[in-house]
Amino acid sequence: MHGARLSRCRVPDGRSVPPASIAQPEPGRQFVVNQRILAMDRRIALRYVLDMQNNAPIAAQHVYDVAVIGMGPAGAQAAISAWHQGRDVLVLDAGEVSQRKGRAYWTKSVAIEDIPFVAPVTGPKLRAQVQERLRSLAPKETGERGVTLRGAYVLEVARSGKGFAIEASTKPLKDGKIAAQETFLARTLVVATGFEDGWPEIEVDKAGRRMLERYRAVFRYAGNGNGWHLCIRCDGHLHYGQHFVLLGVGEEIYEAALGAQDFTSRLTILTNGRPHGLPPEVARQAEQRDIRIDTRRIARHIGRGALLQGVVFDDGEELLADGFLADEGLEPNTAFLEGFSLQRNADGLLRIGESGEALRPDGTPEPGLYVAGDLVAGARKLIGAAAAAGQDAGLAASDSLRRWHWPEN
Repeated sequence: MHGARLSRCRVPDGRSVPPASIAQPEPGRQFVVNQRILAMDRRIALRYVLDMQNNAPIAAQHVYDVAVIGMGPAGAQAAISAWHQGRDVLVLDAGEVSQRKGRAYWTKSVAIEDIPFVAPVTGPKLRAQVQERLRSLAPKETGERGVTLRGAYVLEVARSGKGFAIEASTKPLKDGKIAAQETFLARTLVVATGFEDGWPEIEVDKAGRRMLERYRAVFRYAGNGNGWHLCIRCDGHLHYGQHFVLLGVGEEIYEAALGAQDFTSRLTILTNGRPHGLPPEVARQAEQRDIRIDTRRIARHIGRGALLQGVVFDDGEELLADGFLADEGLEPNTAFLEGFSLQRNADGLLRIGESGEALRPDGTPEPGLYVAGDLVAGARKLIGAAAAAGQDAGLAASDSLRRWHWPEN
């Protein structure tokens, strides 16, 4: 394919992609997903053959004031806050065209109880409520300000004039290929795509290519009151005084154990065949606190229906428990930002300035690009904190579009 780049399209930092240069794709041209990339752990990411100069046509040449990528608590709040300031807002929701529903929405039976102005609600129901709210703000007439919600998996973001061109797949994959794609234009951009949590390597289907196939045994037990938890602050209260198992290695899993002690003293750390990776002083404290560390490899789950009851080690011994938490790292959902040089922490999460703007390596803000929610380095991974950050980012993006500002000296 002439002029194409495989797997990832790297756009040089600051490259301008004017709307007029974005042409119709060649007749019959298909963008093929890289099958090797689709097979990667914890990733549904569409990696495809793409040349930004042979892009799909821009949707109606419409330029939004604020585009928000992500419909989680941060993204939804950013959109509503910007709309409330009179801006024309676009929200791109990957959950409509892929399995990515967002960390806040994946719990199937554990009610979210830490939002004081929302009654306890499960993730899927909360997602439906957010969708309904955003759709109620859709423009009623052409040219009217509002919130436009689109199902779209963002593939690439590039500079276009003073704003952004956002390339996205707008339908589910068909036979491993992108079925439809569009380019959206926006003057400012809020990124609130969060990250993908790592999952335990237990009963993994090595032949599976899609996330739900590859981790089907794990997902059976995920998002339930007696299944795999990901956040001790969110779900630890479900297991007061019970035997709680934590799976992971290094200081991160011990940090989770410190949080679990608020609820129980009956703790076991599993490493699934790996060295525990704890500093000597931490390992000594774990022993003093009667926290068992078991480094044996886990062969399979013990469960009934969606109820996780324990695990079986390679040597055949069983371990039963009442609660389970996995901390296997994370992967930020930011592949589409690879054309930008941005500050990140060791986990790849983005660093931001006082107004929520993404920062370049030299500490200066990336104009018009804001970040909110779990994707922010150092932010608490809680719904309330994400919504607050989303409001800040949405307001900051809106404020940047004012026609006049405080006079300069």
